[in-house]
Amino acid sequence: MAKRQLELTEQEIGQLRRAEAQTRDVHELKRLQAVRLYGSGVPMVTIQDMVGAGESSIRQWAMTYRGQGVNGLRSHWTGQNASKLTDEQREQIKQHLHQYRPVDLHLSDGEYWTVNDLRLAVEQWFGVVYQDETSYQNLLHYSGFSYQRTTKIYRSRPSEATLAEFEADLEKK
Repeated sequence: MAKRQLELTEQEIGQLRRAEAQTRDVHELKRLQAVRLYGSGVPMVTIQDMVGAGESSIRQWAMTYRGQGVNGLRSHWTGQNASKLTDEQREQIKQHLHQYRPVDLHLSDGEYWTVNDLRLAVEQWFGVVYQDETSYQNLLHYSGFSYQRTTKIYRSRPSEATLAEFEADLEKK
């Protein structure tokens, strides 16, 4: 059995525990706990069972901790779309959505903002294109709008005027 490359002091264990208590990221918590347990001398099999990670990952996290400290174990993931728009740009979009209608900006003939209209506007204003429609729905929600699906109109259905004429003819008979 290989000798452990990491032995933690009581101060380091306390620092890891504080970081565990502060994090809201499950993956980061797993890394912090694994390193704390590994550096405390807990058997590798027990750590693997507790955090659900492989031995090589646990050893890698321990090496990262030794080189970079707690900050090396932090999550740096921001989401694929999170960094495309700054907070200022999101606020500008919010203001524009409340100030203008799609028809005012010649995006469509619509009076109300739709995902497609917002997609065109964001691309024109900031050159940003999201891969997923959900990102535009989130922008609408952030701006104080509720997202509603469009109703389906069947092409074979007669127009309202035709239906009114038909009902009027039925009443006459």
